[in-house]
Amino acid sequence: MSEHPRTVPFLIELAWRCLDYHRHARCGKCTATGFCPAAEAARTRIRAWRRYRSVFGWR
Repeated sequence: MSEHPRTVPFLIELAWRCLDYHRHARCGKCTATGFCPAAEAARTRIRAWRRYRSVFGWR
């Protein structure tokens, strides 16, 4: 029985890329105070994925 490699879901990978981008630059949605709804959505998605993983484990 071969195990599947543990891969990160595509949407989570995109969320990490979004946060990496916002660490060094701003996008058109960023406000003058530094808040960005896209970055906040990425953080929320990653938190939800971590909670899911902690309850159900890797699948």
